Amino acid sequence: MKPSELLKNILEEESKRLKDLFDYPSYLAIHNLVRRMDVVISLTSRNTKSLQEDYSEFRAFFDYGWLPLLKHYYSKINLKDRLPFTLMTQELITLCDSSVSYSGKIEFCKQLLNYEKADLIKINRVNEREFSFAYLHKNSGIERFDNKSFSFYKDRIVERIIEVKKKEKPFDEKLIRKKVKNIVSSPDGNMIVYHTTEEIDDFYNQQGHFHMLRTQGYDEFGNKDSFGGIEYWRYVDLVELFMGTALMRIDACLELKEKVKTIDLHNTLSYTYYKNKIVQTYSNYLGLSKEVIEQIMSCLTLTKDNYESYLDYPSAPPPMFFEVSDNLLITSIAGCLTNPIILLNKELKRKYKKDYDKAVNNREDRFRNELFMFFQDKNIIKVPRGVNISFNNIHTDIDAIVFDIKTKTLGLFQLKWQDRYHHSMKERFSRISNLFDKANEWIGKIKSWVENNSDKSIISSLQINNQHKASPEIREVFIFVISRNQMNFTGVELDNSVAWSSWYQLIESQANIESNIANPIKEMYIKIKALEPKNRLKIDKLPQKGNLEVELGNYKIYHKQ
Repeated sequence: MKPSELLKNILEEESKRLKDLFDYPSYLAIHNLVRRMDVVISLTSRNTKSLQEDYSEFRAFFDYGWLPLLKHYYSKINLKDRLPFTLMTQELITLCDSSVSYSGKIEFCKQLLNYEKADLIKINRVNEREFSFAYLHKNSGIERFDNKSFSFYKDRIVERIIEVKKKEKPFDEKLIRKKVKNIVSSPDGNMIVYHTTEEIDDFYNQQGHFHMLRTQGYDEFGNKDSFGGIEYWRYVDLVELFMGTALMRIDACLELKEKVKTIDLHNTLSYTYYKNKIVQTYSNYLGLSKEVIEQIMSCLTLTKDNYESYLDYPSAPPPMFFEVSDNLLITSIAGCLTNPIILLNKELKRKYKKDYDKAVNNREDRFRNELFMFFQDKNIIKVPRGVNISFNNIHTDIDAIVFDIKTKTLGLFQLKWQDRYHHSMKERFSRISNLFDKANEWIGKIKSWVENNSDKSIISSLQINNQHKASPEIREVFIFVISRNQMNFTGVELDNSVAWSSWYQLIESQANIESNIANPIKEMYIKIKALEPKNRLKIDKLPQKGNLEVELGNYKIYHKQ
């Protein structure tokens, strides 16, 4: 038996132990797991060093561990049941921690099995009780560069936008937080009570908007795209309000903690709400029908209908709301502030497939228009639509075309708007297959077409003369493949003559790479190539793969340098 097959059998046996670790009624188990999640995830995500140190080691497996546990309890919950709300105790916290930690270790090891299937690692059997794994590629982890490009965009571009918006509508943040401190109290010494004001609401609504701007995925669809008869921007607007409310909740709870040292944040951060009341509240606030608010909230809620599909994703972010009875929701602070857009977009696809497909078809025009914003030079012709070409049984299309009439430089683009795959190796394989197989086929066709046609024929076929009567001469042709999200995949070799880039890598390269080339199309090509992994690795090393050891009962799985 292969080591991975043996390890898989061991993990299946170890998974059965989870039922004994946290034998509790589903309603209360879900409550307790969400409350622990809100403390661990929300506080380690804030820039508070002491809080991060308290939970950093536990957090290593937490993100993997809570999903299968909640899936187990959702499979058994009866939404007709209503059990009394109980306060978290140290005993319950210990039960949560032992369950989530053990579950996280199992899921992490299952992820190792998926990594082996993806040819990223090799699992070896050391002895009867021990397994080791080794990375198969020298530059394992170049996916990190896509994340760094998004961080650049968020830190350098988004924060600049936020600073402008702050100046347009300034608040005295210190004064607001002082006012929050004045409104919080705890009559029973356990729970939190506060009544907000219009000024405080306005401030946190703005903070919710800023938090959304820092979140990846909200731009997947345009404002005019509609799902179930509701425009996408209305979904996003309501999410922003929930984000602002969550940020207020954290600040209020931390202010109360300063006042009342004995307060346990597990009992104050998460809170339950009657669904019909929260629907009515936001219906009144936004002037929208209750049906609209309820439809939007249904796409932000983990329910008996969608829990199986969503909780199967490894290390998925928590949802905003957890359904625990017919009319009762748990509002998760971690869910509001991690990335609720992921569940939202997945639910829009699941519930409104025709609307989703229509919205996906609209992406190319948006993508093309955003790309053209990089070419402001008056000498550059931008063809406003994709163009189909045919030649010697070659049939393909070009998503975006730019031509510099001064330098006689042609830029041909394939634009790929793929959804992020996060930690799913199944989706990773799908993204690689859909992106690179099709892109390489397209590149081959484009190169053959360019090599076997005259400049005049190419310019005519690309409809460049419709924009400007250009002279029939092309001095240079540059080919680009731009993916909206990820482009760097460990183990994938790319055609070196082509500029491959994610959207955020393109933004970073344009903003961060200096050049003095009086040719915007060629300049874009060179800047993108400068941030290719092989070049980036010369100045930006990947983190060393350190020692890692996971203990599961009598078994041990580890990596050593």
